[in-house]
Amino acid sequence: MTQARSLTFMALLGAVLPVCLLVVLTLIKTGGVWEYALDDVYIHLAMSEQVAKGAYGVNAGESASASSSILYSYILAPFAGFGWHAYVPLAIGVLALLWAAVLWARLLAASEIWTDPVWDKALLALALLGPVFLHFPAMSLIGMEHMLHVCIALLVALGLIRFAQDGWVRWYLLAAILLNPLLRFEGMALALFACGVLVIGGRGRIALLALVATALPLAAHFANMNALGLDMLPNSVNAKAVVVGGGADVVDGAGSDRLVAFKNSLKLSLISPSGRMLAGLVLCLFFLVLAQRKSFSRLQIALGVTAMLAALAHLLLGSVMPFYRYEIYVWTFGAAVTVYLLAQLELVTPTVKQLRAGFPVVALVIAGLHYPLTTLEKLPAGSAAIHAQQRQMGRFVDDYWQAPVAVNDLGHVAYRNPHYVLDLWGLASARALEARTSRTDPLWADKLAQEYDVGAAMVYRHWLADHIPSGWQPVARLKLTVPRGTLGGNIVTIYATRPESLKPLEDALRAFAPTLPASATLEFL
Repeated sequence: MTQARSLTFMALLGAVLPVCLLVVLTLIKTGGVWEYALDDVYIHLAMSEQVAKGAYGVNAGESASASSSILYSYILAPFAGFGWHAYVPLAIGVLALLWAAVLWARLLAASEIWTDPVWDKALLALALLGPVFLHFPAMSLIGMEHMLHVCIALLVALGLIRFAQDGWVRWYLLAAILLNPLLRFEGMALALFACGVLVIGGRGRIALLALVATALPLAAHFANMNALGLDMLPNSVNAKAVVVGGGADVVDGAGSDRLVAFKNSLKLSLISPSGRMLAGLVLCLFFLVLAQRKSFSRLQIALGVTAMLAALAHLLLGSVMPFYRYEIYVWTFGAAVTVYLLAQLELVTPTVKQLRAGFPVVALVIAGLHYPLTTLEKLPAGSAAIHAQQRQMGRFVDDYWQAPVAVNDLGHVAYRNPHYVLDLWGLASARALEARTSRTDPLWADKLAQEYDVGAAMVYRHWLADHIPSGWQPVARLKLTVPRGTLGGNIVTIYATRPESLKPLEDALRAFAPTLPASATLEFL
């Protein structure tokens, strides 16, 4: 019999050891300075600064929905006034990692078969390997909300499995249903399907209560966005949806057709290893439920269908973009449900029992192999690249330029910067997003720069292309001498947006250039 304590120890071991290795590798790459591998975390931090002041945005006095999570900026806000504020996301990620490892172990223990030593050994292997091949180590170190979302998804899985076992609805299941869409909008599908399981289990009133409790904070958030003159969805979501929509327009010329859009979204998803992984999860659950439909209980079948529908919803509506962070919650949820359902199979021959025990271990490693490979390739290198580029851009604005600036990759430059930051990509500016995507005014970037007294712009030229005004004068290029990792580009071109800012900008850059680390160089044009 595998004890829950042994499973917890193995899960914590599988979570903590890779994280310690990654931290050491990151510090070696950055020269001893801690840096996140994604610049997006600084958007959350910048938002939390304004939330702490009673506002909502990135720039003081201007409302903007740049954060991809409703709740995360509010979680960070109480710490905004402290010097260690930037390390709070790291602390949250590590604590969430430990919590997720414990929850993973508890889910495995809930699937335990007390008279099958072969299954016990498989569970120990799953406990150890699970955190690595579920992408926990990287998600705990990037400073984003994804590791917290994984914990909430695991709570939903644990609550539903316990409900299928004894018919009791735990308080943490209801809390997890409520928190799912507040942490990530994708969590709405999982929350709805979980309520469906409660209805099937004869707890319709509780399901209705959970839905109402989930809808109220969402309605309050949307009402607040409306009062601030903002779209209901964050600009970060809208900006990425535009990219997908653009792809739909190209294929078949029918981007407005919802079915065509879903088809093209699915095509884009299946190009990714994570998309194929989720598709494999759906097929596995489908055949498992189909084969055991007579022996499984009604709630066990509902659990399998819930995991299938949640994965399909993410394939059709969500994102599986590189660094593979958006789909982690549904992959973890589906893996936990699959292990539980496999444990419920009625088997008789020893050979089939061994196959049943070995299948989830082998499937987990094969399906999730791209996670540790991507982590080793991109996380330390991404941190070094962020330090060499985005952190240096922020330092230049704070210490040398000390005036409004335009960028197309928001984050470090906006965080702890008292000067206005014009986000040309549109995450922190609905006007810029609309102007960039509508293409109705070729001079929109120059007009916004003049309106906000922006004298300098630091952009990836290939991101904006023909949106860069012809009157902007390129002054220098910030170039990496290390791999670009998770960055959107390895060259940032720095422009003077008007003639009178050319000389001050060049002087500031010449003073700044000698202070750059060896991982970056400044090339004057």
